[in-house]
Amino acid sequence: MERIRALIESKLHMPQRRQLLVLIPFVLFYCAAAILGQLEKARTLGALKNLARIFLWFAGSYGVLLILCMVISGRKERVRTRREGRRYLYVLFALLCLLCYMPYFLMYFPGWLNNDAVWQIEQILGQAPGSNHHPYFHTLIMKGLFMAGSHLSGTYTGGAAFYTFCQMAVMAFTFGFFLYWLYRRGTRMVWLAAAFLFYAVLPVNGMMSICMGKDAFFTAALLVFAWMTAEHWPDAGEGAAWFLAGLLVCLLRSNGIFIFLGTALVLVLVKRRRGRFPVRTAACAAAVLVCYMVWQGPVLRALHVEQPDTIESLTMPVQHILCAYLKGGHLTEEEIAMIDRVVPADQVGEYYNPWFFDIVKNYIREEGDQQVIADHKWDYFRLWLRVGLRNPFQYLVAQARQTAGYWAMDVKDYEYIYGEYYMVDNPFGITTQRQLFTYDNELAMHDFLMGFQDLYNKVWSLGLNTWLMVFGMAYMAYNRKNGMIYVPFVMLLVTLLLATPVYNEFRYAYGVFAAFPLLFAYSFGGEER
Repeated sequence: MERIRALIESKLHMPQRRQLLVLIPFVLFYCAAAILGQLEKARTLGALKNLARIFLWFAGSYGVLLILCMVISGRKERVRTRREGRRYLYVLFALLCLLCYMPYFLMYFPGWLNNDAVWQIEQILGQAPGSNHHPYFHTLIMKGLFMAGSHLSGTYTGGAAFYTFCQMAVMAFTFGFFLYWLYRRGTRMVWLAAAFLFYAVLPVNGMMSICMGKDAFFTAALLVFAWMTAEHWPDAGEGAAWFLAGLLVCLLRSNGIFIFLGTALVLVLVKRRRGRFPVRTAACAAAVLVCYMVWQGPVLRALHVEQPDTIESLTMPVQHILCAYLKGGHLTEEEIAMIDRVVPADQVGEYYNPWFFDIVKNYIREEGDQQVIADHKWDYFRLWLRVGLRNPFQYLVAQARQTAGYWAMDVKDYEYIYGEYYMVDNPFGITTQRQLFTYDNELAMHDFLMGFQDLYNKVWSLGLNTWLMVFGMAYMAYNRKNGMIYVPFVMLLVTLLLATPVYNEFRYAYGVFAAFPLLFAYSFGGEER
């Protein structure tokens, strides 16, 4: 028995008290996500059965998480030996990714144009006023590439194609860099091959690279920023590169500033705890913030760019209040009158959707008066707070339903990872002009892409992204590893929990999905020689 016990302990590395305790926050996440993800089921059960479900989920999650951490920690660690990298290998990885994306580009030439891109092109051509609803910095990038392609080809279709190709190249060279980094890091060839298949062959990345929009550029900036943050570059003499990556994160997405500020704050606090105050890191972060504020204020005003309207950023407060008003909460006549000043309270129920805010948002824009909120910010903040204190359950339900797709494993609808992107009708005469491939090839490609999307929905989800990410964080905490690589992606998810207008939108969390080879390398990769 002693020999068996010794063998088990040597293989499993029996946990210390700290390791047993450090897993509890992660277990609480799994428990809450599982229970809140099935609110409809919970409502049909009594209090006793719900308490039993909570206990079972907590105990089961803790057991599974502990066993996984013990088993993975107990494996024979392979000491990584850094490889001598050659720059041509980076170029080779990038070109291979680009080559894998080319069939999508040629098949759907000049790319996939959605309604957001149509609005941005209208701004580029002066047919609509400039707007920061979609980050105007990205609109300027699109303008430079789109107009250059238009001048070279003489057509707007050529302009769209040039922009799409450049975007595709940015994604290929970004993913190629991380493949090159994994190679130099000493990653085993089997895992390097898996990462290559993930970045180059997986249809998701190829399709996202040809969709005209901000998501691809933002994802590339986010991955580079996260990697630089994990490597602690601001204190390693590379502050300018970290500054640039952080500024791009801020300028390429409306929630980017919150991702950057949250990450910078955690980085400063971690470094401060380890020793002296990180002056260079704080200075770089402050410089990014100053540049962002200058861009958002004086620069955009000088360019006569309109800011997003008031209701755009109020997804969660509005959903909270409407859920309390429409789903059994208690509001006073005065509070209902305040709602009525913004939107007809007796009609808004026809437009309310607990998973999709855009319907109510557009109704308020067309039939309501959002300026009332802008003129009385504190009054409506107090309204939200008072109603919430009186109706916490309705607020919880509204929060869970509006965000469930990003953290729950079982959501109500089919998830479109790229099926919602297509060449929409537009006033510019841009149409799909298939290159090299035949019509039969296009039909076969369509079947392949839709088949892959169906497979994805059977085996994967945005919620699974989050569950795997949390497991990686738990494993790093269990083994006292540096988890800074996860912080930007946690901040991304936090911003979605606070403001997402759609409960299950793949492109909003694409950065987390695209980061998995990077995250797993830090979490489960062996120590360096």
